[in-house]
Amino acid sequence: MTVDRRSFLSKTAVAASTGAFLAARPTAAQDYSDYSKDPRPDVADGAWTVGGPDGPLFAGSAVVSGPAADEICVLQPVQRLATGFLEYAVEDGPWQRVDADNDGLAPLSEHVLKFRLPVLPPGKLIRHRIVARTAGWIKVRQFYHGEFKVGQSQISPECSFRTLDPSSTKTTFAVWNDTHENEVTLKALDRLTNKLKPDFMLWNGDQSNDVHFENQMAGQFLAPEGLAIADKWPLAYVRGNHDCRGPAARSVADFTGTPGDRFYYAFRSGPLAAIVLDTGEDKPDDSPYLSGMGAFQKMAREQAEWLSEFVKTPWFAEAPHKVLFCHIPLWFDHPRIPGSTSNVAANIRSLCADTLVAAGVKLVISGHTHDYLWMPKKDGQPIAQLIGGAPRPEYAIFIHGEATPGHLNLKMVNLDGTVLTDVTL
Repeated sequence: MTVDRRSFLSKTAVAASTGAFLAARPTAAQDYSDYSKDPRPDVADGAWTVGGPDGPLFAGSAVVSGPAADEICVLQPVQRLATGFLEYAVEDGPWQRVDADNDGLAPLSEHVLKFRLPVLPPGKLIRHRIVARTAGWIKVRQFYHGEFKVGQSQISPECSFRTLDPSSTKTTFAVWNDTHENEVTLKALDRLTNKLKPDFMLWNGDQSNDVHFENQMAGQFLAPEGLAIADKWPLAYVRGNHDCRGPAARSVADFTGTPGDRFYYAFRSGPLAAIVLDTGEDKPDDSPYLSGMGAFQKMAREQAEWLSEFVKTPWFAEAPHKVLFCHIPLWFDHPRIPGSTSNVAANIRSLCADTLVAAGVKLVISGHTHDYLWMPKKDGQPIAQLIGGAPRPEYAIFIHGEATPGHLNLKMVNLDGTVLTDVTL
C-alpha cells in the first residue's frame, strides 16, 4: 500500500484536532478550601505525585555550547526530575559555583539542567562538573503535593575544554550537517571529530527528524546515541528546517544554549569570524503545510536588522576570514528541490546578501540538500558556497576547516576519510 506522506499528515492533523474536542476534560483544579477533604482519594498517601525516588541521575555527558568565551552555556542531560548547580575552574584555579535560578527559584527539570557561565578568559582550559540531586513531591494525607523531597548529591565526571581565542594565529573546526538521528552517521562523524580535536564543532541543522517529545530531545540535540559530542570543545548550534517542526519545536532553545537563546549570532576563533543565521523552514509562511503557524519572514527581517549593525563590530570587521553558517543554502537550484525562491533562505538572501558582501564574507557553509557541492562565486552568486551533509552513511559528509591569517582551507570528506573536495580561499 502506498500512502502519500503529505496527504497522510494533513488528514492526521485534522483527525487529531477533532479528537481533541472528544477527549475527556482535564482534571478539575484541586479544591483545598476544605482541608478535611481529599481531592485525590485515588492516590495513596506517600505516593510520588511529581518526580520519583532517588536513583542514577545523569543521562550522558555535558555539552558545552556557545561557543565564544563570553557566551558559554553548559547543558547536562538528566533522566530524572532534578535540581543542581555547576562548578567550574579556570586552569588549576579554585572551583567556582554557577546557579541557574530564575525569579528566586532554583532550576528544576526532568530532561536537562542548563547553566550560563560568566565571561571566561580566552584560550584557557576550563574544568567543569555538575552537582545535582533528584527531586519530587509525595502525597501527604489530603495534600497531593504534600512534601518536597530531594535525593543525595551526585557529581558528574569532571570534563574540560579550552575557550576560543580570537587572538590565536590558527583555528580548526568541524562541521556536521543533516545527521537526522542516523546512528551510523553520527558515530562515524564523532570518530572523525575526535581524531581532529577541533577548537570548536558546528552542528549545521537538521539534528532531528522533527521534534515531537521533550523526553527525546536530549537524545536528539545533546547526547545522540549516547555520544559525548561536545564536552571537550564548544559547540556552535545551527537550527535546521526539521528542527522547526513538531509540537516540541518551541523547546529547542532549552536544549541548545546559543547566545541569548537566539538562533542567529556570531563568534570569533583565531583568524576566523563566524556568523550564524537561521534559515527557518523551507516553505513560505503561507504554505498550507504550515497551517498559519509560520512567522519566519518576520524572523528573517529581524536577522537582517541585527546583521546590518553587527558587521560594524571591530572584532568582526578586523578578522582575516569571514564565514556564514546556515542550514539552507542561500544559492542553489537542485533537481530535487527546484528553484527554492519562496523559502526563508531566499528571503534572507534578498535581505542580507548586500550586507554580507560589503562586510567581506567570503564563504557560506550549508547543508539541507543531502549531497555535497562546491560553488565558487560567479555572476549572480557573489559569495562562494560549500554544501555538504546527509543522514545516510554513503552520502554523509564531514567538513574540516582550518584558518590561518593567510588562508582558509576546507575539506569535505566521506565517512571513511576520503577527501572529496579540498578548497583554499
